[in-house]
Amino acid sequence: MPIADRSPLNAMKRHLIACEVFRDEFEAVSPPELVRTYLPQGLHRTPGKMPAAIQEVVDGLPTDTEVVILGYGLCSNGVVGVSSRTAPIIMPKVHDCIAVLLGSVERYEAEMEACAGTYYITPGWAKYGTTSLSAYKNEYLPKYGEEDARYIVEECLKHYTRIAFIDHGAGDVALGRTHAREFAETFGKRYEEIRGDLGYLRQLVSGPWDDGDFLAIPPGTTIDQAPFLGLHSISLP
Repeated sequence: MPIADRSPLNAMKRHLIACEVFRDEFEAVSPPELVRTYLPQGLHRTPGKMPAAIQEVVDGLPTDTEVVILGYGLCSNGVVGVSSRTAPIIMPKVHDCIAVLLGSVERYEAEMEACAGTYYITPGWAKYGTTSLSAYKNEYLPKYGEEDARYIVEECLKHYTRIAFIDHGAGDVALGRTHAREFAETFGKRYEEIRGDLGYLRQLVSGPWDDGDFLAIPPGTTIDQAPFLGLHSISLP
């Protein structure tokens, strides 16, 4: 890949832009010289605002940045339209973060085959993000009361049968496991734990990027949907 040919990967000036729910995982695998910016998970709930938020960070990067690494998938088109003027963008070739959190697209597709109606929880989602359980407890119950709050969440979860906790051994595992168990018990879903794998994230931050799991967006080129067509996806409420 031309990006890797210019200089050794560990000598390149790279900047990671990622969702905050990945913070603990990225901190576990990132080389110390990698500069990192984390954006709020709440942007996923308003994906129309995501491109502008990401673009603002990209536009503010130092001019000597050699590679921009995005810790996002297509994310409900939340990255569509983003571009970098002078540095290439490297990002995972996935619709959403689940494939990255599981370690590969193949593992993601196997889990989809086993149980498509799965709501995934990680320590980062429990600590930094908003899940249907936290929305139920912190937003819907105070605003609407028990009956209506439960109805809202159960409608969102009507196609889900399993709450799966992904354990990478990174972050506050106890917090994530407790959150996922409570989630399953509160809404009558099956609870399971899945072994996580940080290999995809480790390769994203350190390379190589010359296989089909990553996209290299040349400088001046905007990210669009085309490379993601045909990939499996899910939608988390």
